[in-house]
Amino acid sequence: MGRNLRFWLGAPRTAPFDPGDTPLALGALLLRAQRSDFPEIIGGIVPLEAVLARRYDLTTAEAAEMREACERVEAAAPPGPWFAELLHEVIDPAQRQAMALSLLEAVEAQTPQPDLLRPHVDLMAQTVLGVCPEDLASARQAG
Repeated sequence: MGRNLRFWLGAPRTAPFDPGDTPLALGALLLRAQRSDFPEIIGGIVPLEAVLARRYDLTTAEAAEMREACERVEAAAPPGPWFAELLHEVIDPAQRQAMALSLLEAVEAQTPQPDLLRPHVDLMAQTVLGVCPEDLASARQAG
């Protein structure tokens, strides 16, 4: 799981991105955010597995297995913000928006005062997933 995505990350401009790799790519992106800029959200308040399970309708075991695959992808990903920028170019905005909405819903389910964290989730959705707060709010109202 993730072998093709890891290969693609080695030379992304030489081959097209496989849309089937979107779940792993987005999971790896959130894992990168957990390890760098947003540990208080992912891992602190809500485990990555909870977001993955919510987004892809996974069992706890399936989400844990997916996280392991995301860890392998994240380890092969380029350092710094280039990874997020690259994925923003190749992943459908609707997929990124759906992941941001799953993140928001998972945070809301895990904390008694989600409104206090909303600015942090909005910032994470924008900087990590490339989803502006207005689009996240629209997706929430539509969903």
